[in-house]
Amino acid sequence: MHQRTVPRQGYFAPRKIEEALEILSKQEKEIKVIAGGTDLLIQYYDRLYEINGWLDLKNIKELQEIKIHQNQMEIGAMVTHAQLEKSAEIKKYFPVLGKAAADIGSPQIRSRGTIGGNIINASPAGDLLAPLMAYDAQFRLLSTKGEKIVPAEEFFIGPKQTIIKPEQLLTQIVLPLPKKKTYGCWVKIGKRKALIIATITLALVVEMAEDNKTVKEVRTCLGSVAPTPIEIKEIKNKIVGKNFNQLDFNQLGQIVEDKISPIDDIRGTREYRKDVAKNIMINALEEIASARRSCR
Repeated sequence: MHQRTVPRQGYFAPRKIEEALEILSKQEKEIKVIAGGTDLLIQYYDRLYEINGWLDLKNIKELQEIKIHQNQMEIGAMVTHAQLEKSAEIKKYFPVLGKAAADIGSPQIRSRGTIGGNIINASPAGDLLAPLMAYDAQFRLLSTKGEKIVPAEEFFIGPKQTIIKPEQLLTQIVLPLPKKKTYGCWVKIGKRKALIIATITLALVVEMAEDNKTVKEVRTCLGSVAPTPIEIKEIKNKIVGKNFNQLDFNQLGQIVEDKISPIDDIRGTREYRKDVAKNIMINALEEIASARRSCR
C-alpha cells in the first residue's frame, strides 16, 4: 500500500510584528497565518498535511488591542469577537460592529475567532464585513517593504478572495470615529436563531446633520447578496441632503432589492433574499427613526 509522505511542518509563534513579517518575507506561499483558527482548521480539516508551515500570531500582544488615537479607533487584527462584543468603546462608537460580533457562532467561537480572521477569510457571509464597510473601515497591511492602507470596499475581490499578498500581514483595522448624531442598525437573517451562517446581513449607518433631521451621510452595506460584501450607493444618492422624516422607506427598500444580485444556495433562494433585503431595509430605517425620536 502506498504511504503518503507528510512534509515536515514548521511552526512559528513570534512575539513581535517585525519577526512575523520577516518570516513571511522568507516563506511566502509555503506558510499559513493562523489567528483564532476557527475558519482555517475547518478548511483544512482533512488535509492539514498539505500545510508546510504555520505562522501563529497568538503571542503578538499589540495585535490584541483596541485603542483610540487621533479621532480614529484602531483595532488589532487579533482582537476576538468576544472582545468586540464586550468592549464599552465599541458599544459607544460602533454598536453595529459589536452587535454583529455578538451574532457570530457560539461563545467558544467568539472567544477564539478574530476580526482579522473574519476579514481575511473573506466569506460573502462574513458577519463583520458589512458593518466594517458601513463604518468606512480601512485595513493596515504591513510587509518588510512597508505599509499599505486599503479601504474595506477595495479589499474584497471575490468569494474568499482579497487583494492581500503572501508577504503582507493584516495588522489593524482603522475606523474614523463617527459624528455625534450617527445611528446604526444591524440585521442578520438565517435559518435559526443561533450558530448560523447568514442568509443575508444588513449594516445601515446614518449620520444626521446638527438639526437631527437632514441626512448628512449614509452607508447601506449588505452581505450574502453578492460575491463580496457591497454598499448600495444608490441609497446615498437618494437620501443625502433630504429630511429623514420625509423619506419613503418602501421606495428605499425597493432600491436595495433591485440592486443586489444574490444566488440560490442551501441557505436561501435568490428570490427569497431579494424579498428579505427589501423588508429588512424598511425595518432598519424604522429602527433608526425610532432611535432619532428617543434622542430629541
